[in-house]
Amino acid sequence: MKDVKKILLALVPVLIFIGCDKVSNPNQNPNAITNCTVAPHVVKSNLAKMNFRKVVVEDYTGHTCGNCPRAAENATTIASIYGDSAIILAVHAGNQFAPPSLPDFPEDFRTPAGTDWDNFFGMSAAGLPKGCVNRSQLPFPQPRTTWSVTAGALLNDPQEAKMLLTTTLDTAQMLMNVEVKSTFLTALNYSVSLCVVLTQDSIVASQKDYFPPAGVLVINSDERPDYVFDHMLRGAVNGSWGEVVKSAPILANDTVTTTYKCFKVEPFAEGTTSPVKLLKHMSVVAFLFNTATKVIIQAEKVHIK
Repeated sequence: MKDVKKILLALVPVLIFIGCDKVSNPNQNPNAITNCTVAPHVVKSNLAKMNFRKVVVEDYTGHTCGNCPRAAENATTIASIYGDSAIILAVHAGNQFAPPSLPDFPEDFRTPAGTDWDNFFGMSAAGLPKGCVNRSQLPFPQPRTTWSVTAGALLNDPQEAKMLLTTTLDTAQMLMNVEVKSTFLTALNYSVSLCVVLTQDSIVASQKDYFPPAGVLVINSDERPDYVFDHMLRGAVNGSWGEVVKSAPILANDTVTTTYKCFKVEPFAEGTTSPVKLLKHMSVVAFLFNTATKVIIQAEKVHIK
């Protein structure tokens, strides 16, 4: 797993087409691939896991935040407790702990989407690590110690929507299509938006850690040079806030299918690791949320290879 060293990911979302239930948006990327065919080399979906409620745990972090590894451990524990019901997003954000710091922390793992979310929810401004579960708590920045209890409580709520998330990957061209079929299981009196993002596991780089576990490599008193970053937000397929896929009022059994075509995934890595090999560490995460309040009502995750 540690063969993925200091990854820089370029995610270019292009040629967006919204299908099925009457949603239309302009192209969100000026560098569109207008004549594109994605060969279905690898097709993955969440078909076997779509019929139960999910929660999204957002962990806002930075590689020079010495207390942030404890939050990552909290998120990992939540994932181990709730399994596929918990989806983790590690969001590197802010100007204090996330920017590059030479010579030991040259990477910049921040993303435009992560920055927009951080600015809106005030995570880094409240002092990292902070986070939230389903963006449901007020105020939004919540300490790591609250995440597990909140996740458990929300998972007891009824499932309001389900999503069939399908990814089609062309490994030769490094192109992907993503289709999300959203079905609302109950009537809703608010408009719902869809956001689709890309995450990556097993990124090995340096991380400050003020209280490292026994047995891990530590240099310069508080740096872990071989730290493994998982669940890392790498980019948004359809913009930081996605788009409205169903306007209020929404009726039970309303369905809308949304398709994102021909966005190019270009992982770059040091050494001999091939981009195709890196794809096994990457996932697509899609989540539906109340357009006005931002509260997430359902999410799904698919490993693309």
